[in-house]
Amino acid sequence: MTAIAEQRNFETFESELLNPLRGHYLTPLESYVASLLLDASKERPIDNESIRCSIGLRLTEFHLRRAPDQRTIKMIVRALRKEHAFPIISSRKRPAGYWWCHSAEEMKDFVETFRSQALDELHTVSRMLRQNFPALVGQSRFADFEIAFDGFQKSAEQDPQSAM
Repeated sequence: MTAIAEQRNFETFESELLNPLRGHYLTPLESYVASLLLDASKERPIDNESIRCSIGLRLTEFHLRRAPDQRTIKMIVRALRKEHAFPIISSRKRPAGYWWCHSAEEMKDFVETFRSQALDELHTVSRMLRQNFPALVGQSRFADFEIAFDGFQKSAEQDPQSAM
């Protein structure tokens, strides 16, 4: 790699580090929520209610008649995670809320919790199918539920705490 290319890579890294929102097309509301999350931390997360209240103070700026509801905030956070791959993590434990991930350890803890929640949801759906609609079990569109259920059972057998 040439010295010029190395310098460009460093400059790109530096600008993304200093301004992680740069280069992403965000709506004004998404940008505002992301900036709130950038200011939050594990020690001082921002909860859904605080985000809604903060937006509520700036309704005219976002051309809104009223503050968004909880579900809308969750959808915005999901879009920031899914569409932009922003490392926004959360915790339900006190202090509960969202924040921009600052370390591999924070991400590791979040991923483990997120994984457990997803597996638990798939396990629940699988049990509902088996109990109430056994004819649907094994059909290709429900195969993911069966795979997850089997994986959840194996995980629970190996480590009962992780299945909770």
